[in-house]
Amino acid sequence: MSHWGRFLLHLRQVESAGVPNHGLLRATAFAAVVALSLLAAVDARAAFDQLETINVVGFGHIPTETDYVPNVVFSENGGASFEALKAQAVAARTFAYYKMRTGGSIRNGTSDQVYHSNRGWARQIHFDATDATEGEILTIKNFSNIDILIASFYVAGAIPSGPSAVAKPTDSDPTNTEKWVTYTFEQGLIGGFNTGTPLGFQGTPTNPNWPNRGAKSQNGANFLGQQGVSYVDILKFYYGADIQLETVAPTFDQPPLQHVKALTDFELNDGYFGNDEHFSSLNLNLGAATLAQSTAAEAHSGARGQQIAIDLDESAGGDFLFNHVAGAEFATGLFTGQRQANLAVQSLGSIGFWLKTQSPDLTVAVKLDDEDNGTEQGLSQSVIADGQWHQYAWSLQNSALWSAAEGGDGILGDTISLDSIVFAGGQDSLIFLDDIFYAPPTSGPIVGDLNSDGFVGIQDINIILSHWNQTVPKGDWTQGDVEGVGDGFVGISDLNVVLTNWNQGAPPGDVLALVPEPGTLAALSLALGLNQTRHRRQRRI
Repeated sequence: MSHWGRFLLHLRQVESAGVPNHGLLRATAFAAVVALSLLAAVDARAAFDQLETINVVGFGHIPTETDYVPNVVFSENGGASFEALKAQAVAARTFAYYKMRTGGSIRNGTSDQVYHSNRGWARQIHFDATDATEGEILTIKNFSNIDILIASFYVAGAIPSGPSAVAKPTDSDPTNTEKWVTYTFEQGLIGGFNTGTPLGFQGTPTNPNWPNRGAKSQNGANFLGQQGVSYVDILKFYYGADIQLETVAPTFDQPPLQHVKALTDFELNDGYFGNDEHFSSLNLNLGAATLAQSTAAEAHSGARGQQIAIDLDESAGGDFLFNHVAGAEFATGLFTGQRQANLAVQSLGSIGFWLKTQSPDLTVAVKLDDEDNGTEQGLSQSVIADGQWHQYAWSLQNSALWSAAEGGDGILGDTISLDSIVFAGGQDSLIFLDDIFYAPPTSGPIVGDLNSDGFVGIQDINIILSHWNQTVPKGDWTQGDVEGVGDGFVGISDLNVVLTNWNQGAPPGDVLALVPEPGTLAALSLALGLNQTRHRRQRRI
């Protein structure tokens, strides 16, 4: 039977089954997969260009992130747990991108997905779920190593009675849609072996229909979210461990993403950083007692952070190197530390986290998986051992901060994902880690904010002066080396950066009285005999 013959047969079967109006159902679901399967010869990357609006039949062009996606989240699964709402936002956005890619518009209703009904409009929690996943879509690499946009099917599904999210035959299935749900992760299906949901043309393991990666259960997603499973793992649970979560790419005339992404905040669990501490073959002199685990003892924000106890193997006779490897829980093993196990983002803005420790002589760096080109490592920074929280960040647009690691070339490609956080030191150490983030250029650390308090003021001047004329680690703006890419020397150029960005941000309440008038700044510069020429810079540190 031909491809189109299979499609028509499936269409008749679905129509005769009387599938209820929940999620992506009926004829359009099949047409979606068939249309996508015909795109193999087309440059798939174009499918990932940012769409600022979605063309909804009968409504016109609706802003994607501030209107369309949050309202689909509300209409399709609005009462679910927050992680399930985030998973719904990604699935809804992905399907809208698919429809725009293949047909230029999308219908409002269960034939595609519901944007608006008589139930009303989105609430704040639905906007929050959209903001948290801003620009994120789902792709899969085919046999030719090309990223393909998937058809992110979802249905209501049965209501799991537990303990597993896999529904039992006796579980309530009021919409009769459980038959379309796939448990791809539980069955260990990846690549061609994941033939997807019967909602779409399934292909074969050697000739798969790549866009058909399965169907998510909305009731099952809600159950997983209530159990503390993250939205990333919810998506992998239904669509497969090898599914790629990535951000869309703004075109040259579009603004970048607007919201800081919390890659891991440890409020649910250890997030991307719950992998075995000894997983990396690059670790050196790491003792068996090394342990990283979520804790309520310390947090930069919220209720929890992560405690990292590093055990130095003294018998090895050298310093330790600990690669704290990133990877989603439902990608453990095969994809740990790889792009598929992490969110891939555009190489714009910055990436970083917060640390607190009293253990001296530590350094920290980040490693990134560069799309199709190995691993790159950020410049090591000295960790401040004063028992206070400090932010450590690396600009993704600052080429001097990056060097080649395993298989890399020292140059960041268009997209990157977090591979690991690398700690080095010479003794047993206790470190607290929290709020690992990706910040787009519009949301990144403020240039000149050396102490990371969200404001450029007197405290930042004091850091410059306390390290004046000193040689410090290159790019270590916590010690005053802020000029450009960092030259390892604290001097006039670094002071000029702080002066150029003076009063940027929101001043902490305890320093309001310390903000000097412009005349005081001039006197300071003259007293030091400094050139006050200020150079405007767009680069963020």
